[in-house]
Amino acid sequence: MTALHRTPGAAVNEALHIRRLSEADAERFAALRRAVTTDNPIPMGLSLEEELARPIEGFRAQLAYPEPNAAFGAFLQDELLGCAAVAWPSKLPSSRHKTNLWGVFVAPGARGRGIGRTLVQHALAHAFGHGVRRVNLLVYLPNEPAVCLYRSLGFEPCGREPEAVRLAGVYHDGLHMSLANHAA
Repeated sequence: MTALHRTPGAAVNEALHIRRLSEADAERFAALRRAVTTDNPIPMGLSLEEELARPIEGFRAQLAYPEPNAAFGAFLQDELLGCAAVAWPSKLPSSRHKTNLWGVFVAPGARGRGIGRTLVQHALAHAFGHGVRRVNLLVYLPNEPAVCLYRSLGFEPCGREPEAVRLAGVYHDGLHMSLANHAA
């Protein structure tokens, strides 16, 4: 992964391109996940060993989930810098009013530039465009930057899962958050 040579904290510029990811992006998606997990496995909720053991076919299948499910990527030229996705937990009409925001991560060298915010807003617009009333997510703790981002976008904590993951012998809680779309 190429490092960005821009000032930390610089805003997202017009060279950044957001598009839906497909199974053809699986290798870049996997490489970005591995870079993020190497930097800090807690936000990903799994160890680097677990991440490395995941087959590329699984990523291809994940990125090929049918509409309205969607994963979005932020690209600078051909480099994938970040992702955010939404997935409907059920095909049943009784649960189609809600979706899960997942897979929100940004390359370590590209953080602090608004890429995560841009991707989450893009994923939320997609979900709301499909009539979603509520978007839910889970953040493994500690991850103050993510919690601050989600709060700034209107997400509210709605529960805490004790000992949600165990990494390197240490348990980490999960914070459940939810955002209501009152226009739906």
